[in-house]
Amino acid sequence: MKNKKLVAIIAVLLVAVIAVVAIVMNNKKGEPAAQDAVVIVATNPEYPPFEYVEGEQTVGYDIDMFDAIAKKAGFEYQIEAMDFDAVTSAVAANENTVGLSGISITDERKLSVNFSEGYINAGLVVIVKADSGYETADQLKGKKIGVQLGTTSDFAAEEITGTENVAQYKTFLNAIMDLQGNKVDAVIIDKPVGQAIMASLKDDSLVMVDMGLQADWYGIEVNKNNTELLDKINAALAELQQEGFFDELAQKYFSGEEEAAE
Repeated sequence: MKNKKLVAIIAVLLVAVIAVVAIVMNNKKGEPAAQDAVVIVATNPEYPPFEYVEGEQTVGYDIDMFDAIAKKAGFEYQIEAMDFDAVTSAVAANENTVGLSGISITDERKLSVNFSEGYINAGLVVIVKADSGYETADQLKGKKIGVQLGTTSDFAAEEITGTENVAQYKTFLNAIMDLQGNKVDAVIIDKPVGQAIMASLKDDSLVMVDMGLQADWYGIEVNKNNTELLDKINAALAELQQEGFFDELAQKYFSGEEEAAE
């Protein structure tokens, strides 16, 4: 009888211990899950009309788009501002960080991160002085070209004029200011960004020229280990495209002139 009682007591204690362990394990699992639900959006908010600061808020084409993606995919996000050339590294280092900053899909970047499907074809154009006479890329060989550091404009300028003649800037606005001040001969820039800057400056001494440089598809950078998040983003992008969401964004930010993903 005593042995039976002892066995019963031990059984009860084992059940209690298992229950406590289960509670502890569930709590430990639950804490990271809550943190993982928040996606960090690494961006450089000095890139109108894609991302820029208005008041105390980061706004723009990319932000509107990602907000719609997050709502469809069912996750929360928070924006973390940084220099453009730090965005890809931040995504590569953190599974729950995405890069959203008018980022061109390139083979070099694909070595570090995955990309969503392309969502807009930006393309590269050149801003020059109206009286410069520059109409082709060949005319810019040996000339000083301003670019934003780490962008496809940077790489395009190196091919045209050589590394020694490329002036790198943290923002395109700084490059444009040096063009106005005759410190550079031209600025290579993504077309929609160039359009926004030109419209804002209203400077008749500058013109934007299409010299047939490469087309750039923008994509969202995602950590290579987070394929689940990538799938959610791509599914949401496809739905938004079908719903005509990108046409609305184009009307809002570019007067409908840009080519959205098809």
